[in-house]
Amino acid sequence: MMKKIILALDVYDFKKAEKLVKDTNPYIDIYKVGPILFLQFGKEIIKMIKGNGKEVFLDLKFYDIPATVKRSVESAKELGVFSLTVHSVGGEEMLKAALSVENRPKIWAVTVLTSQITTPDEVIKRAKFSKSCGVNGVISSPLETALIKKECGKEFDVVTPGIRLAKSDDDQKRVATPEIAVKNGADFIVVGRPILEAVNPAEIAKSICESIKG
Repeated sequence: MMKKIILALDVYDFKKAEKLVKDTNPYIDIYKVGPILFLQFGKEIIKMIKGNGKEVFLDLKFYDIPATVKRSVESAKELGVFSLTVHSVGGEEMLKAALSVENRPKIWAVTVLTSQITTPDEVIKRAKFSKSCGVNGVISSPLETALIKKECGKEFDVVTPGIRLAKSDDDQKRVATPEIAVKNGADFIVVGRPILEAVNPAEIAKSICESIKG
């Protein structure tokens, strides 16, 4: 059963981000902060989201030497974020260094970006490897979710970006609707442009919330 809706706050303006959080607050559980916002506002954006009673998914996709990644996770822990991302291709030593931090946020490993064309076998291979290292779950397109659940178990988190309300022509290649993502077993769905670019973001957030819970 799908647990949470995550809104990707991929905007440049703090006030716009704050308005989005306030407007969509009744329908969104977690807000994703990536490089666009974090590089400009850092702790301030995290504090704003948490001040509105919501959780933060810090999506900086750590990929570096093990010691650096471990320290990065320690810093994210101090920020009080709910979850963060690391790259699965960083290897076993890097992943285990990240996981060694006590009382850390959830760690989700990126398999293959949804902007890339790949095979299900490659995604499953990276998901199984990530699970063997001990991560909480993986980031994967909705097209591989059912296979990951089958191979890695129902308790292993699958977080699915690439959510679209209808057929789209953009840089995302492996996409699906919220309903299909949930039907395939997604634990968390990450929605960005369908809400961010809407005339009424709150209305779209509400409609997605109702469609997947109904």
